[in-house]
Amino acid sequence: MKRTLTTMLLLVLAACGSDGDVSGTVAGGGVTNAAGTIQLDSTTYDITEGLVVNILVTRSGGSSGVASVDYATSDGTAVAGTDYPATSGTLTFADGASGIQEISIRIPDDSTAEVAETFTVTLSNVSGAALGVNSSATVSIVDVSAGLPITDDHARAITEEVLWAVTWPDYLIDLLDLIGLPVIVSVNPAAPESGVVMDVSTDVIACDEGEVSVTWDDADNNLVISTGDTFDVVSEYCLFGDTGMWFFGTMTITNLVVTGDPFNQVAPWGLALTVGLEALPFSGDLGIEISSEDNVVVDRSIATASLWAVDIGFNPHTLSDYVLTETLDLNALTQVVNVSGTFTNPYWEGAAIFETLQDFVIMAHDNPSAGQFFISDNSSSVLITALDNINVQLEIDVDLDGTIDQTIVVTWAELNIKLGS
Repeated sequence: MKRTLTTMLLLVLAACGSDGDVSGTVAGGGVTNAAGTIQLDSTTYDITEGLVVNILVTRSGGSSGVASVDYATSDGTAVAGTDYPATSGTLTFADGASGIQEISIRIPDDSTAEVAETFTVTLSNVSGAALGVNSSATVSIVDVSAGLPITDDHARAITEEVLWAVTWPDYLIDLLDLIGLPVIVSVNPAAPESGVVMDVSTDVIACDEGEVSVTWDDADNNLVISTGDTFDVVSEYCLFGDTGMWFFGTMTITNLVVTGDPFNQVAPWGLALTVGLEALPFSGDLGIEISSEDNVVVDRSIATASLWAVDIGFNPHTLSDYVLTETLDLNALTQVVNVSGTFTNPYWEGAAIFETLQDFVIMAHDNPSAGQFFISDNSSSVLITALDNINVQLEIDVDLDGTIDQTIVVTWAELNIKLGS
């Protein structure tokens, strides 16, 4: 018997990019009104030299009246006129029109190998609507020549690319949280509102733009999510501002195995499932397992044989043999994370193999304060060490002879990667 699942409200504490916010406000904090809210769909963009970055500006939550907003670029480490063209202008939404408009900026290519450089796009002077929280975005320009093998010149760029790839699956977890599927159930048992609230009266969930249809196949017809149940998710151009990503396609939750009572937090409990993905920007299969013996320490693992995502230029980057294991202490708000796998970039020749040599230790929402991560292409390598929650050390071996050829110290902020939840 098939039923439709509209909302399963989960209070989430998960690692690496999921902050547990399941509020009903417009993504990014915008408040709905008749005229709507204008803001950027994401606060970060990555673009490769020689391609066009499309900055998406959305009007959502209302469409009454004509609305407009100015935009302009400004330098970060990238310099206008050299690394990117200075760009400014005005976007106008007609009365009754919501949705998305684009700011398109072509990034020139050059022959110099360099680390990622950044500039900012800022919205201002909004008229006829509210300006949302996402009013500026940082654009990171990735050098095509900064590929394998790893050299002194672009070890930092390689590190940024691989660490960015490592966080992909958690964006998928965020999406599944947002549409209300039972993926992460590490709930603080002290919170009286913990648990699941279900409404099976409709099958359509509104995104910030577009919608998602979720169909629950209650295999044993007991009105309780249990082993053997499946979920079919169909996205119709769904934009979730909290993830900064859009989805169009299908996802299927299969191989669901429930032990104990994870939804009401009765220890011990376990939850395992497989997510089959055919939704941009992701495709592949993702296995997820979560369990707890005492509702205080939660173990989670994520694995995929092959998962690919597309960048702004619609080129597939692939994770394979990916395994992430994590232990989350809900009392101490401490995460211990270990990850390994292989990353392939369409602009590189060869693949980067990565593994955690020392578990990353993350306190609350901070950056890792300890941990070691090794990246190699079998001819060169870089060893990444978290010196503390601010600084990261990169040790580069350009020929794998066991000798460190260069050591670089940067900050987590400079890497533009946040591994904490």
